[in-house]
Amino acid sequence: MDLPAIPDLKAIPTGDMPGDKVQISEQHVAKAQVVFPRLWELLEPVLAAHPHHRAVIAVHGGSGVGKSEIGSLLAYYLNERGVGAYVMSGDNYPHRWPQANDAERLRIFQTGGLRGLVRAGIYDDQVRAELAELQARNVDADRGLVRDHPWLATYLKWGRKALAGYLGTQREIDFDEVNGILAAFRDGASELQLKRMGRAEHEVWYEAVDLADTQVIVLEWTHGNNANVTGVDVPILLNSTPEETLAHRRSRGRDAATDSPFTTTVLDLEQALLSSQAGTASIIVSKAGELIDLDTYLQQMGLDLPGAGPMLNAYPDSIGERLADLVALVQRPELEDAFESAYLLPSIFNTDLDRGFSVIDYELSDLLATEQDLHALTDEDIDLKLDLILNHASVLSPQFQDLLAKGPRSEYADFFIDWNAFWDGHGEMTPEGYIQPDPELIEDMFFRKPGLPILMVRMPDGTERPYWNTFYQQVLYPSVDPQELMAATGLQYGSAEVLAGRLNEALDAGARPGDVDLAGFEDHREVVVDHLESRRRYLGQMDLNIASPLVWDFYADALDHLAGYGASIVRLDAFAYAPKEPGARNFLNEPGTWELLDRVKGLADRRGLKLLPEIHATYAEGTHETIAGKGFLTYDFFLPGLLIHALERKDATTLRRWIGELLDKGIHTVNMLGCHDGIPLLDLRGLLDDGEIDRLIETVTSRGGFVKDLHGQKKMYYQVNATYYSALGEDDRKLLLARAIQLFMPGKPQVWYLDLFAGRNDHAAVERAGSGGHKEINRTNLTTADVEEGLRK
Repeated sequence: MDLPAIPDLKAIPTGDMPGDKVQISEQHVAKAQVVFPRLWELLEPVLAAHPHHRAVIAVHGGSGVGKSEIGSLLAYYLNERGVGAYVMSGDNYPHRWPQANDAERLRIFQTGGLRGLVRAGIYDDQVRAELAELQARNVDADRGLVRDHPWLATYLKWGRKALAGYLGTQREIDFDEVNGILAAFRDGASELQLKRMGRAEHEVWYEAVDLADTQVIVLEWTHGNNANVTGVDVPILLNSTPEETLAHRRSRGRDAATDSPFTTTVLDLEQALLSSQAGTASIIVSKAGELIDLDTYLQQMGLDLPGAGPMLNAYPDSIGERLADLVALVQRPELEDAFESAYLLPSIFNTDLDRGFSVIDYELSDLLATEQDLHALTDEDIDLKLDLILNHASVLSPQFQDLLAKGPRSEYADFFIDWNAFWDGHGEMTPEGYIQPDPELIEDMFFRKPGLPILMVRMPDGTERPYWNTFYQQVLYPSVDPQELMAATGLQYGSAEVLAGRLNEALDAGARPGDVDLAGFEDHREVVVDHLESRRRYLGQMDLNIASPLVWDFYADALDHLAGYGASIVRLDAFAYAPKEPGARNFLNEPGTWELLDRVKGLADRRGLKLLPEIHATYAEGTHETIAGKGFLTYDFFLPGLLIHALERKDATTLRRWIGELLDKGIHTVNMLGCHDGIPLLDLRGLLDDGEIDRLIETVTSRGGFVKDLHGQKKMYYQVNATYYSALGEDDRKLLLARAIQLFMPGKPQVWYLDLFAGRNDHAAVERAGSGGHKEINRTNLTTADVEEGLRK
């Protein structure tokens, strides 16, 4: 795109902030010329579609990045193209005039820090005197003084937290006024009264601005892409570092104490806020003046990976009875700053089966957790890893219940996968009412259970429809009483009572209604069976149809919930099963799996979330490397087995080779020893030969572990169930060494709560759980008394 030459940079109209020193240079011109073609590409259709042919651009970034200059240049180029543009400064709209706002920021910081000292029980006369002296010198925000004043770390933690709750929020800024201006402009207003604010208290006034010929407002403002701002069509992020911002503030000379530690703290927090909003920017411009994507921005800012600090892993009721008990654990002095993150398993949500992995919805479980619990973790500077289950949702989900109630009339009719519709034209209809796919199309399909993965679902009209069901299912028939049967069949009470007893006995034994012996009542068979089937209930996890737009709305809503809870990492459970097509393996389909992940990543990026796709595959298959190569975090499922192998053989050759590969190939991982599932020894194929893996399995099982094969097929199940401590022969030295190695491994270390207390295999829990309860060997819930005892060891 050819852009006009600018004869006089000083003659370019700038923003409406009184006293702002806008100094446009050739470097600014070069950057604006890079931005404008992309901006016009995005802006032109917005203007064409708007009823008044109007739009709003937000140029945002740190105060050292040139928002005023770039915003003025973009407005200039728009005006030159015949598109009227006005530059509006958001800095005119804080609740307090600048000097008062600076004072309020400092007051909030110091008050928050002081309250933190009192809450921690470390505030005394000596601390009071030292703090007063630091405040008098304006250095109480200086992290470099913590060595001389250890209590200052607590003061800074809580002061920064309090300040972060003020900066860029509705407490500081009149977002309602800004939004009202933008809404009025978009509605076609020809004139608006716009605010002007100088530095002193009396320097506040309004001016009438003629916008009759204006089609675009260019909002230049640090907070132009804030979630509280509405009505922005094209947010443009100009990237800068806090150091560059500080240098710019010095050159402007508008702020007192520009070089103070407190000013640096403000800039750090503003930069963190800007980075959290980067995912919703339409255009990102690097410091060098290049258009970059979000991944590149995060890499340049050192934000592409989660922090390397340890992550506690637990169910919300693993410690005590509720999440509040786990919060109390991490608040103990013995665990102060031990954990940077927490992976809370999905029973924290509204779920029914599989210890949380059958989600009804992503609201918090009212039995196990509250938002106050999550806020308490945030107060401890602990961020969260939470689950999004991509492949399925519970049959008790609102969507599936709506389908059961309304059948084909349900708005969620295509939310789940209708088996017959999916296989239409690719198989033969069976007498049971489901399509049997052509043999060549399913011979390579991966099944989690015997038979076809379907659940026959009764529709409101009494017909049966098969729906795709990869994982668990259970069909339930409630007990029937004589009065129901009297109403349905016309039987007398005595006969109905006899029939009810016979039916309930058979149903309790697991019989289906059509298989019950109705001798003596054969004339009523059709009515009785239909009545029982109409009362059918289900439990299970129903596969989602990722071709449905409503499923993507569901994913977006779920991610909104997770981000709102404080998640920074989202574990994608069962993602490899979600893409499906006739003739494919329907596990890690290509390219469907990568297309799915890329689309989910787009949703996550806009919410500032990092994704961790969870999948078990052997080292030889290289799936971990493929996932890492596409820019995702991946699990290091090889470390648990390699550590056992190294410790038992007293030979770390293979472990060292794996460490070298992680570093050489830049594979970014979350690693663990124990976890909620088991020890994934079969994943080691390609790193260890089958004989070595067999010996590892034999070692763990000889120490009380369990192996469960996948529907009878040997070596098809990827985990050996045991606590990690028991797998190591309940040797304290081995567990301590294994943990030390894990903490210094490349990647983010995840720590299973039971391993903190050297938990032993819980065979009693397996026995109580019955069939399929093998995983309970490593899921012992600890009482507060157990915790106290464990901490004394």
